[in-house]
Amino acid sequence: MFASLGAYGHLYPMMPLALACAEADHEVVIATGEPFLQRLSLTTVPGYPQNLELDWVIRESRRRHPDLHADEFILATFADVVAEKVAPTMIEQCQLLRPDFVIYEGMARRGRGSQCVGHSRSRVRDRADDDFYTALHSMTVGYQRDVWLRRGCTPPEQNGLLSATMINPTPPSIGRGETQVPTIPIRSVAYNESSAGVPGWLRSPRTRPRVYLTLGTVSFGAVEVLSRAISEIAPFDVEILVAVGPEGEPAALGELPGNMHVERFVAQSEVLPLVDLIVHHGGTGTVLGALEVGLPQLLLPQGADQFINAEILIAAGAVRALSNDAQQPGAIGEAVQALLGDCPEREAASRLRAEIVSMPAPVDVVPVLIELAR
Repeated sequence: MFASLGAYGHLYPMMPLALACAEADHEVVIATGEPFLQRLSLTTVPGYPQNLELDWVIRESRRRHPDLHADEFILATFADVVAEKVAPTMIEQCQLLRPDFVIYEGMARRGRGSQCVGHSRSRVRDRADDDFYTALHSMTVGYQRDVWLRRGCTPPEQNGLLSATMINPTPPSIGRGETQVPTIPIRSVAYNESSAGVPGWLRSPRTRPRVYLTLGTVSFGAVEVLSRAISEIAPFDVEILVAVGPEGEPAALGELPGNMHVERFVAQSEVLPLVDLIVHHGGTGTVLGALEVGLPQLLLPQGADQFINAEILIAAGAVRALSNDAQQPGAIGEAVQALLGDCPEREAASRLRAEIVSMPAPVDVVPVLIELAR
């Protein structure tokens, strides 16, 4: 069983390993939510109540924890509000399906008789990430003790992970120091559903540089940031692809210049090899997808893990980043011009691409999981 929230950045990174397990003739089920139920090539079951919405989660978390901010607020959101809603559904599915092994992202939920490992994709991992996951799981035990007690179980100690190990797709050289949590390395492999497409003009011969601009599938309503980036990049002699997200509204960007092409959703893994630069929010899936093809990146972080990813990757020399406060007039355009030329970030991205290629493919990780299950 692969368990994930129903969000592209949470589910997509796990799918290559899930497909590899299925191709190795293991029975695989995905516990998730809309919009992915009954849509994937693998069997899906509900992993949490259908009425669980992100906006409600944030409002409820702010109501319960008005004094928490930044990482502390994120930890409480998942350990308290999300886990409270996810746990009953996941326990019911585990009791019904009796999985031998559970691979989860973000939140650990295991049923009796099931082993589990975590899939580390909430952020680019380094030593600080060990502290994040350990704190997350410890807080989950604290907030959800009744979940264990009602089932006649003894709650785990609040001093470590709720899983045997963590699957880690981060290239080893990115991390700041050796991580202390047991890990299984895995190569970052991009995934797209067959329904996603690539604009036809991207497949035509290239006549000038191409820039891909996106703030991800959850863009925190940052239309202003997209508009600012568009206005500074459009005057250059480039072609620009803008993806506003499946719930985004292209019309909100107003009238656009002729070298701008706007889509709601694209097959990102197929787009990335066809462009020269990506300007994006800094979500982990997009960061690693761009590194997978050796693409330089300009990060415009908006929330969640994105600021930490920017900090780590700047230290690695692989990206440039501008917070909203640093986006003074001309700053985005200046960074784009530099990254489209011969720049150290392009060289660092190429080095990290070679490192990613050398990591174990998902198919090579399947036997490791089977040994753990045994």
